[in-house]
Amino acid sequence: MSDLPPLPPIAEETALTGRVARGAAWIFGGGVFARLLGAINTIIVARLLVPDDIGLVAVAVVSMQLLQGISDIGVAQAVVRFRDADLDTLFTLSALRGLAIGLVLAAAAPVMAVVYNDPRMFGVFLGVAVFPVVSGLINPRFYEFERDLNFSREFISIVANKLAGVIVSISIAIIFRTYWAIILGLIAGSIVQLILSYAMRPFAPRIGFQSLKKIFGFSGWLAGVSFLAALNNKLDVPILARLVGGGGAGVFFMGLQLSEMAAGQVARPLTRALYPGLSTLQDEPERMRRAYLRGVGALGAVAMPAAFGIAFVADDLVFLLLGEKWLGAAMVIGILAPVIGLQSLFYATQSYAMALGLTRLIFFRELIYLAVRLPVFIWATMAYGLPGAVWAGAGLGLFHVGLNLALYARASGCGFWQPLASAHRSLGAVAVMALYFLSLRASVIDLADLAPALRLAADIVVGAGVYIAAHAAMWLTQGRPDGVERDIVDEIAKLTRRFQN
Repeated sequence: MSDLPPLPPIAEETALTGRVARGAAWIFGGGVFARLLGAINTIIVARLLVPDDIGLVAVAVVSMQLLQGISDIGVAQAVVRFRDADLDTLFTLSALRGLAIGLVLAAAAPVMAVVYNDPRMFGVFLGVAVFPVVSGLINPRFYEFERDLNFSREFISIVANKLAGVIVSISIAIIFRTYWAIILGLIAGSIVQLILSYAMRPFAPRIGFQSLKKIFGFSGWLAGVSFLAALNNKLDVPILARLVGGGGAGVFFMGLQLSEMAAGQVARPLTRALYPGLSTLQDEPERMRRAYLRGVGALGAVAMPAAFGIAFVADDLVFLLLGEKWLGAAMVIGILAPVIGLQSLFYATQSYAMALGLTRLIFFRELIYLAVRLPVFIWATMAYGLPGAVWAGAGLGLFHVGLNLALYARASGCGFWQPLASAHRSLGAVAVMALYFLSLRASVIDLADLAPALRLAADIVVGAGVYIAAHAAMWLTQGRPDGVERDIVDEIAKLTRRFQN
């Protein structure tokens, strides 16, 4: 496969790349800290509670996220895209949306208690209903930091939000051993986020509807995308809870969370930083396309192997983090994590299409996915239980990869396989790592008699070494072409010179 040509050496573009990289670094830093706190919270709470408790709360939380997704009006995206965004109208719409979601959840509480034959659902849905009401009041002016690629304030907000939630959640879990720990931790974090949004970017919003036409002109298709994406991403747990029970839904939920953890930790910060960066290139589609493909290369080099790696060490990872009662989640991780790794290559595809103003194409991508996904997932779950649901999720994830390739081809007018070509060395290195774990590991090094913690550490070190060595070998064999490898080498050289001086 041929390498992508380097970006033209234009000072403006170099500056943009640097700003995107710094933005991604801030989001990544906040995300690392938040994920670390979240992991600690998940491990402690999961050990104190049982899968049925986790499944119970997961149904309510996912239902809330589903309602948020299907009603998303794109407040942050509107502030990023329009320098003259009417913040009063955006605040009003956000507040009304949050209140409406809270009321729907409250009204659904008695119904859900009957549907799932569990009276605890009533209180859980009422508690979760508080979160969207609080979140709907967040200061829209806070998103100006994102528009200006200044993510340091978001770093503070993420860390404070997560820290408050984790402290409340763990404290209640330890003292009372109740699933309310999760709900109250969620609410505490949202309150801190609300306060900080106004403290860091003072603004006194007023009720107003002056810019409804402009906002809905931008977010109309985007709202449709959010609606369909929410249905695609959030229906699994409620369906599983109804068809296989709360325990199975809890195992699936925890396995999915761990499967997404590694890839998401790297991919989401870069994707978040890419959208405002790509938006600045709206009038230069060729430069935007190359910037997007460069982002795909970066995602492939780090996010994808992290997801595959988690799949290969799933048994020991789940045993050490969550305990024996959660070992069923290892099966979920082993099947879903590699597919999520492939999907991570395309996390920025939607941002790319949005920056081009092609939200209609994104809408039809999600519509096609939903039309295929929902009946297949329900059938597989009814026919084969939890394993059927997991395998269906993996197969449908590969189908979504194909839809993203088609979206890129339509948006760019270029080859269907070009994003995969930009990450071909990463794909090759992952294949070598998979060969080691699946075929060579047992004959190369015997880890069977080691303690799980030592075996996990050894697998991580050796697996990472195999991947890096294979990746570096392909890059050197191809003559050190331009790409993410050169960026990494240049950064290492800069750090070395800095320490030497």
